[in-house]
Amino acid sequence: MEKSIGNLGIIALVLFCMYSYAQQAKEKVPFEPFTDKAEIEVVMKGSPAGIVRLYGILGNQNVLKDSAMADADGKAVFKNNKRYEAGLYYAVYGDNTVLGFLMDRNQQFYLHTSKYDLIHDMKTNSAENEIYFSNQVYEADLAGRFMPVTNGLKEAVPGSPEYLSLKDRERALLAEKKKVVSEYNEKYPGSFFASFKLMGQNPILKEPKKPNGELDTNAQRISYRNEFWDNFDFNDERMVRTPVFFNKLNSYLNNLYPQQADSLLSGVKFIMEKIDKGNKELFNFTVNYLLITYKQSTVMGGEKIFVYMVDNYFILKKAYWTDSVNVIRAKMQVDLMRASLLGMTGQDLRCKNEQGEYVNLYSIKKPIRVVFLYNPDCEHCQKETPKLKALYDKWKSKGLEVYALNVEKDYTKWHDYIKKLDLNWINVIDPNYESLYYKKYHIVNTPGLYVLDSNNKIVYKQLMPDQLEPIFESLLK
Repeated sequence: MEKSIGNLGIIALVLFCMYSYAQQAKEKVPFEPFTDKAEIEVVMKGSPAGIVRLYGILGNQNVLKDSAMADADGKAVFKNNKRYEAGLYYAVYGDNTVLGFLMDRNQQFYLHTSKYDLIHDMKTNSAENEIYFSNQVYEADLAGRFMPVTNGLKEAVPGSPEYLSLKDRERALLAEKKKVVSEYNEKYPGSFFASFKLMGQNPILKEPKKPNGELDTNAQRISYRNEFWDNFDFNDERMVRTPVFFNKLNSYLNNLYPQQADSLLSGVKFIMEKIDKGNKELFNFTVNYLLITYKQSTVMGGEKIFVYMVDNYFILKKAYWTDSVNVIRAKMQVDLMRASLLGMTGQDLRCKNEQGEYVNLYSIKKPIRVVFLYNPDCEHCQKETPKLKALYDKWKSKGLEVYALNVEKDYTKWHDYIKKLDLNWINVIDPNYESLYYKKYHIVNTPGLYVLDSNNKIVYKQLMPDQLEPIFESLLK
């Protein structure tokens, strides 16, 4: 005998079905189907037969991923039983014609075009690349409309009616572009292209004014910097395989912060807090890039950033791509750097002078002290030492003293070098490393130069003699 579920049961079943349908409707629908193998057919009419190389991107590097042979019609097919990693790719023909395109979920598609007009002649069955190339058509048109405005602003007098009119047109074009990009997410939800495009956008530059009506450039920079990463998803590892992430990182650190160690360190801390919580591939690239960039940085004191990165991120529980040997080696390197970072108190040295008497660095009571570490056989030292000697002769009566430490052991060469160049500053040597100078004043290559103030604070380093005179003047003031 069948049992009736009753009215309440029917209502419950209907509600359950409605709930299930609503849940399914809320689920993201993939923009393109997923293919577990790759087969990309590229036809470049007008390009020669021969090898075509497929390059991917990793941060700021182009990485060779595959190659295929093109026939006389410019047709090449890249086949792979494994998927390529999602990102931006370039097919490069033998005549250096380059075709860029996106790869994400669907990796079985064709791209047919000609070398004479890549974007307008493009035909594809890839939804991602259809909108990618449509956007390139739009960007080319927009660039053409921007050009007369940009050129006009260079020639117009700031504040003139013509200038103000051009600024209005510029703002209108920027607003149009922002609207177009923001609509990509609505038109193509879930697409790689929409994410790629949105995350690549920079904030619109605001024009805050001072009370007197002038542009407040400092407030402008800070506002721009604070909004710079607003649209970026640090969990999207695809971005490290496009130019987007590296270009933003490079612009953020090199253009939006003063190129001084402490300022840059604040920017590095900000970005690393976000990346540390994001995708591991972005984390891997960023850590290694910052370590390489700031280990021997052109920014004075930049090794402070290297030390920070090793202390906080190049550690066993986070640097998953390496081993304990490399982590320990990096830790040893930063321990040698730590004592002589910019802003630290320079440590005392006790080395022997030409008469064999010990002379302490701290015994110098002049307001400006230079610690100069050199090797008489070093060609660069031979070039820079006479320059420092000339500067010393000019400034010794004004409060400069040089503590010149020969880092080699040969006494004869040392004495001959002093005599030849008439080095009348404090000359010292430490062949048995009694002072442990190599731990106190870190140098990778000779000569090494540190400027200490009257409190023995390291105020400048990594400089050469022709850069020092303005620094001495500032210290005396």
